Amino acid sequence: MKKVWVLLFLIVITIIFFQNIFSNNIKAGNAGVGVLNVSPQYNIIRLTQQENNFRIYLTVSDYNSWDDIQSINVILMDNTGEKAEFIFKQYEDNTTYDKINEFSEKPKENNFLIIKKCSYDHSNGEEIEDKCNLDILFVFQKTWFTSLNIIAYDRSGDTATIQLDYSSEDLTRSGNIIIIPGINKSTILELPPYFLDIIAIFISIIITWYIIRKSDIINVIRAIYEKI
Repeated sequence: MKKVWVLLFLIVITIIFFQNIFSNNIKAGNAGVGVLNVSPQYNIIRLTQQENNFRIYLTVSDYNSWDDIQSINVILMDNTGEKAEFIFKQYEDNTTYDKINEFSEKPKENNFLIIKKCSYDHSNGEEIEDKCNLDILFVFQKTWFTSLNIIAYDRSGDTATIQLDYSSEDLTRSGNIIIIPGINKSTILELPPYFLDIIAIFISIIITWYIIRKSDIINVIRAIYEKI
Protein backbone atom coordinates (compact mmCIF):
# COMPACT_ATOMS: atom_id res chain seq x y z
CA MET A 1 0.00 0.00 0.00
CA LYS A 2 2.86 2.32 0.82
CA LYS A 3 4.36 1.83 -2.64
CA VAL A 4 1.01 2.80 -4.20
CA TRP A 5 0.92 6.12 -2.31
CA VAL A 6 4.50 6.89 -3.29
CA LEU A 7 3.68 6.12 -6.92
CA LEU A 8 0.60 8.38 -6.82
CA PHE A 9 2.66 11.19 -5.24
CA LEU A 10 5.26 10.96 -7.99
CA ILE A 11 2.55 11.01 -10.65
CA VAL A 12 0.98 14.17 -9.16
CA ILE A 13 4.37 15.92 -8.92
CA THR A 14 5.13 14.99 -12.53
CA ILE A 15 1.77 16.31 -13.74
CA ILE A 16 2.24 19.63 -11.88
CA PHE A 17 5.77 20.02 -13.26
CA PHE A 18 4.80 19.51 -16.89
CA GLN A 19 1.69 21.63 -16.47
CA ASN A 20 3.84 24.59 -15.42
CA ILE A 21 6.18 24.09 -18.36
CA PHE A 22 3.36 23.88 -20.89
CA SER A 23 1.54 26.89 -19.44
CA ASN A 24 4.72 28.99 -19.71
CA ASN A 25 5.28 27.84 -23.26
CA ILE A 26 1.71 28.68 -24.18
CA LYS A 27 2.08 32.14 -22.66
CA ALA A 28 5.28 32.77 -24.60
CA GLY A 29 3.77 31.15 -27.67
CA ASN A 30 1.20 33.94 -27.90
CA ALA A 31 4.15 36.21 -28.60
CA GLY A 32 5.35 34.02 -31.40
CA VAL A 33 8.54 32.16 -30.44
CA GLY A 34 7.46 29.78 -27.71
CA VAL A 35 10.28 29.96 -25.16
CA LEU A 36 10.20 30.60 -21.43
CA ASN A 37 9.84 34.27 -20.59
CA VAL A 38 13.04 36.33 -20.81
CA SER A 39 13.66 40.03 -20.27
CA PRO A 40 14.07 42.34 -23.28
CA GLN A 41 17.48 43.72 -24.18
CA TYR A 42 18.94 46.48 -26.37
CA ASN A 43 20.72 45.67 -29.61
CA ILE A 44 21.07 49.22 -30.97
CA ILE A 45 20.91 52.62 -29.25
CA ARG A 46 21.87 55.59 -31.39
CA LEU A 47 21.35 59.32 -30.81
CA THR A 48 21.84 61.73 -33.70
CA GLN A 49 21.15 65.41 -34.32
CA GLN A 50 19.76 66.56 -37.65
CA GLU A 51 19.21 70.29 -38.01
CA ASN A 52 16.94 71.26 -35.10
CA ASN A 53 15.82 67.72 -34.24
CA PHE A 54 17.21 64.86 -32.20
CA ARG A 55 16.65 61.26 -33.31
CA ILE A 56 16.85 58.22 -31.04
CA TYR A 57 17.15 54.92 -32.91
CA LEU A 58 16.36 51.87 -30.76
CA THR A 59 16.38 48.18 -31.57
CA VAL A 60 14.94 46.19 -28.67
CA SER A 61 15.11 42.39 -28.72
CA ASP A 62 12.90 39.96 -26.85
CA TYR A 63 13.42 36.23 -27.38
CA ASN A 64 9.72 35.73 -26.73
CA SER A 65 9.31 37.74 -29.96
CA TRP A 66 8.97 41.46 -30.59
CA ASP A 67 5.25 40.86 -30.00
CA ASP A 68 6.03 40.43 -26.31
CA ILE A 69 7.27 44.02 -25.85
CA GLN A 70 4.66 46.12 -24.06
CA SER A 71 6.13 49.62 -24.22
CA ILE A 72 9.33 51.66 -24.46
CA ASN A 73 9.88 54.84 -22.43
CA VAL A 74 12.57 57.46 -23.04
CA ILE A 75 13.05 59.96 -20.21
CA LEU A 76 14.99 63.20 -20.75
CA MET A 77 16.83 64.42 -17.66
CA ASP A 78 18.41 67.78 -16.88
CA ASN A 79 19.96 69.31 -13.76
CA THR A 80 16.55 69.80 -12.15
CA GLY A 81 15.30 66.24 -12.72
CA GLU A 82 12.91 64.75 -15.25
CA LYS A 83 12.31 67.11 -18.16
CA ALA A 84 10.16 65.05 -20.54
CA GLU A 85 9.08 61.46 -21.18
CA PHE A 86 8.49 59.93 -24.61
CA ILE A 87 6.47 56.71 -24.78
CA PHE A 88 5.81 54.08 -27.41
CA LYS A 89 3.05 51.60 -26.56
CA GLN A 90 2.52 48.46 -28.57
CA TYR A 91 -0.43 47.51 -26.34
CA GLU A 92 -2.59 49.61 -24.06
CA ASP A 93 -1.78 47.23 -21.17
CA ASN A 94 -0.58 43.67 -20.61
CA THR A 95 -4.08 42.22 -20.48
CA THR A 96 -4.87 42.68 -24.17
CA TYR A 97 -3.31 41.60 -27.44
CA ASP A 98 -4.92 44.40 -29.47
CA LYS A 99 -2.08 46.50 -30.82
CA ILE A 100 -2.31 50.28 -30.68
CA ASN A 101 1.31 51.20 -31.69
CA GLU A 102 0.97 54.68 -30.20
CA PHE A 103 3.53 57.43 -29.49
CA SER A 104 2.88 59.96 -26.73
CA GLU A 105 4.63 62.49 -24.49
CA LYS A 106 4.48 63.54 -20.85
CA PRO A 107 3.76 66.30 -20.05
CA LYS A 108 1.86 66.98 -23.26
CA GLU A 109 2.36 70.75 -23.06
CA ASN A 110 6.09 70.36 -23.72
CA ASN A 111 5.45 69.55 -27.38
CA PHE A 112 9.01 68.26 -27.81
CA LEU A 113 8.06 64.97 -29.46
CA ILE A 114 7.38 65.17 -33.20
CA ILE A 115 4.96 62.26 -33.45
CA LYS A 116 4.49 62.44 -37.22
CA LYS A 117 8.21 61.73 -37.67
CA CYS A 118 8.36 58.88 -35.16
CA SER A 119 8.11 55.33 -36.48
CA TYR A 120 8.22 51.65 -35.55
CA ASP A 121 9.01 48.43 -37.38
CA HIS A 122 9.88 44.83 -36.56
CA SER A 123 12.04 42.07 -37.95
CA ASN A 124 10.63 39.34 -40.19
CA GLY A 125 11.91 35.89 -40.97
CA GLU A 126 11.75 32.22 -40.11
CA GLU A 127 14.77 32.12 -37.81
CA ILE A 128 14.27 32.89 -34.10
CA GLU A 129 16.58 35.92 -34.21
CA ASP A 130 14.47 37.30 -37.05
CA LYS A 131 11.35 37.32 -34.88
CA CYS A 132 12.75 39.20 -31.91
CA ASN A 133 13.65 42.77 -32.92
CA LEU A 134 11.44 45.83 -32.56
CA ASP A 135 12.81 49.02 -34.18
CA ILE A 136 11.67 52.33 -32.72
CA LEU A 137 12.50 55.88 -33.83
CA PHE A 138 11.80 58.82 -31.52
CA VAL A 139 12.18 62.30 -33.04
CA PHE A 140 12.03 65.37 -30.81
CA GLN A 141 12.86 69.05 -31.01
CA LYS A 142 16.28 70.31 -30.05
CA THR A 143 16.43 71.03 -26.34
CA TRP A 144 19.01 70.94 -23.56
CA PHE A 145 19.35 67.77 -21.49
CA THR A 146 22.06 65.92 -19.60
CA SER A 147 21.06 62.26 -19.86
CA LEU A 148 18.57 59.74 -21.22
CA ASN A 149 16.86 56.99 -19.23
CA ILE A 150 15.48 54.29 -21.51
CA ILE A 151 13.14 51.59 -20.15
CA ALA A 152 11.66 48.72 -22.16
CA TYR A 153 8.78 46.71 -20.64
CA ASP A 154 7.55 43.31 -21.74
CA ARG A 155 4.09 41.89 -21.16
CA SER A 156 5.22 39.97 -18.06
CA GLY A 157 6.52 43.11 -16.35
CA ASP A 158 10.22 42.43 -16.93
CA THR A 159 12.27 45.46 -17.92
CA ALA A 160 15.50 46.49 -19.58
CA THR A 161 16.86 49.80 -18.29
CA ILE A 162 19.80 51.87 -19.45
CA GLN A 163 20.99 55.41 -18.68
CA LEU A 164 23.06 57.40 -21.17
CA ASP A 165 24.86 60.59 -20.21
CA TYR A 166 24.84 63.19 -22.95
CA SER A 167 27.62 65.68 -23.51
CA SER A 168 25.85 68.94 -24.28
CA GLU A 169 28.88 71.10 -25.02
CA ASP A 170 27.56 71.76 -28.48
CA LEU A 171 24.38 73.12 -26.91
CA THR A 172 26.02 75.68 -24.62
CA ARG A 173 25.09 78.25 -27.17
CA SER A 174 22.30 77.28 -29.49
CA GLY A 175 20.16 80.05 -30.95
CA ASN A 176 18.50 81.42 -27.85
CA ILE A 177 20.05 79.18 -25.16
CA ILE A 178 23.04 80.00 -22.98
CA ILE A 179 24.26 77.80 -20.12
CA ILE A 180 26.04 79.39 -17.15
CA PRO A 181 28.05 76.77 -15.21
CA GLY A 182 27.55 76.70 -11.46
CA ILE A 183 28.85 74.83 -8.42
CA ASN A 184 25.76 72.76 -7.75
CA LYS A 185 24.03 73.08 -11.11
CA SER A 186 24.11 75.08 -14.30
CA THR A 187 21.78 77.97 -15.00
CA ILE A 188 19.97 77.88 -18.33
CA LEU A 189 18.92 81.19 -19.87
CA GLU A 190 16.65 81.42 -22.89
CA LEU A 191 17.29 84.65 -24.76
CA PRO A 192 15.71 86.21 -27.87
CA PRO A 193 17.23 85.05 -31.16
CA TYR A 194 20.47 86.87 -32.19
CA PHE A 195 20.61 88.56 -28.78
CA LEU A 196 24.17 87.39 -28.20
CA ASP A 197 25.22 88.54 -31.67
CA ILE A 198 23.83 92.01 -31.03
CA ILE A 199 25.72 92.23 -27.73
CA ALA A 200 28.95 91.10 -29.41
CA ILE A 201 28.61 93.71 -32.16
CA PHE A 202 27.81 96.46 -29.64
CA ILE A 203 30.84 95.58 -27.49
CA SER A 204 33.05 95.48 -30.59
CA ILE A 205 31.92 98.98 -31.61
CA ILE A 206 32.62 100.37 -28.13
CA ILE A 207 36.09 98.80 -27.98
CA THR A 208 36.95 100.04 -31.47
CA TRP A 209 35.83 103.57 -30.64
CA TYR A 210 37.83 103.52 -27.40
CA ILE A 211 40.99 102.45 -29.23
CA ILE A 212 40.51 105.17 -31.83
CA ARG A 213 40.01 107.82 -29.15
CA LYS A 214 43.19 106.75 -27.32
CA SER A 215 45.34 106.73 -30.46
CA ASP A 216 46.44 109.52 -32.81
CA ILE A 217 44.34 108.25 -35.69
CA ILE A 218 41.75 111.01 -35.28
CA ASN A 219 44.42 113.71 -35.19
CA VAL A 220 46.10 112.27 -38.30
CA ILE A 221 42.80 112.18 -40.17
CA ARG A 222 41.99 115.74 -39.04
CA ALA A 223 45.41 116.98 -40.20
CA ILE A 224 45.00 115.34 -43.60
CA TYR A 225 41.54 116.83 -43.97
CA GLU A 226 42.76 120.33 -43.07
CA LYS A 227 45.54 120.15 -45.69
CA ILE A 228 43.01 119.21 -48.33
